[in-house]
Amino acid sequence: MVQISVTTENKKAEVTLNGSIDEQGAEQLKETFASLPVGSLTEVRVDFSGVDFIGSSGIGKLLLFYKNLAVQGGRLEAVGLSRQVYELFRELKLDTIFTVRAA
Repeated sequence: MVQISVTTENKKAEVTLNGSIDEQGAEQLKETFASLPVGSLTEVRVDFSGVDFIGSSGIGKLLLFYKNLAVQGGRLEAVGLSRQVYELFRELKLDTIFTVRAA
C-alpha cells in the first residue's frame, strides 16, 4: 500500500510517495498521474523518500507518465530515492531519461 500526496503551485507539481509500490500501489500511482493537469505543468517532482520498494508495474506507470509529460514539454524529477531504488533506477538507465537523485 502506498500513500500519495500531491501539491501544485504555479506550473510545478510535487508528488510525495510513502510505502511500497506494488501492483496495487502502481494503480494508485496511475490514477494520481492521470489527475494531474499535464498540459499546464512544466515540472513534476516525485519524492520517493518514503518508498522502500517499487515493482515493474510502478516503474511502467512512471515511464508512461514521463512520456505524457515530456510530449507537453514538461520535465520529471525523481528525488529522495533509497540506495536500493536508486540502484534499480540506474540499472534500468532511467537516469538517462529524467533526473534521478538519491536521498
